Amino acid sequence: MAEDKGSARGIRISDTMLKAMAVLIVITLIAAVFVVPKYGKVFKAYVAARSEYKAAQAGYGAAEQKNADLSQTLEEMESMKAESDRLSAEVFKLAARTEKEIQEGTSTKKICYITLDDGPYNRGKEFLDLFNKYGVKATFFLTTANGDKLPDQADLSAKSMYPEYIKFGHTIGNHTYSHDYGQGGIYSSAEAFMNSVNNQQKFTEEATGGAYTPKIVRFPGGSGEAGATADDIKDALRKAGLGWVDWTVDSGDSWGSDRASAELIKSNIREAAKDQKIMVILCHEWSKDSLEAMPSIIRYLDKKGYIFLPLFPESVMVQK
Repeated sequence: MAEDKGSARGIRISDTMLKAMAVLIVITLIAAVFVVPKYGKVFKAYVAARSEYKAAQAGYGAAEQKNADLSQTLEEMESMKAESDRLSAEVFKLAARTEKEIQEGTSTKKICYITLDDGPYNRGKEFLDLFNKYGVKATFFLTTANGDKLPDQADLSAKSMYPEYIKFGHTIGNHTYSHDYGQGGIYSSAEAFMNSVNNQQKFTEEATGGAYTPKIVRFPGGSGEAGATADDIKDALRKAGLGWVDWTVDSGDSWGSDRASAELIKSNIREAAKDQKIMVILCHEWSKDSLEAMPSIIRYLDKKGYIFLPLFPESVMVQK
């Protein structure tokens, strides 16, 4: 009997163990089905998050370095611009003195200010290349009458041209935003004119990243087109601290396709060079004839003793 009881007791223990094992198996299965996958997802998310964190840290470090490099580059560029501005001021100071000496008859030097109206045009790049080749500095009177596209290459933004002019040391002048001098246009009142001037100023500043603000204005068609409002407009320009300039010789490139030609332009300028010791030449940036004639004009005037300068606010040719 004792053996039977022991056997019975052993069977009961085995049942308990089996129940415990069954519970353990169920728990394991639950864990396998629910807990482990969730833990796996959490772990994967943790690994991904940590990876992203490390990448962000590396990116932040790279961004900090890039920012530091850009800051250094900006400082260097600002320093270079300051030096360039200083040198330009010295050049213009000497130019103003030379102008005065020429007018007084105490200097044999001659000065030529080449000006190009109505830009920017894609052809302006060809003018810039040509001027760089001959070491000539010029003045570009720009307008936004054509919108923010280049008329001769409409897929390019006009704004993209503005930095090119100042990069090569040329002067940008204000030729009004609309260039509309028809009835009811910019010459209808001083207010209308100045609105167009101010809009062009803003456009130029935006196009050059705030690095350039024109100080010289050219009246579309010349100051004579302003008529009865001319005096009021000039007073408004003075109050705004702006000068204005016309020209002393018209190249003739805008005289119409039946008259304008490279030969006409060369002839007009050579004739003016006979008695003008300080000349302001009117050309247009869109003119193929002016572009064709320009090398010959530069060589001719150079032989005649002219130096080529961009206009500057203190020039005697700029009215104030």
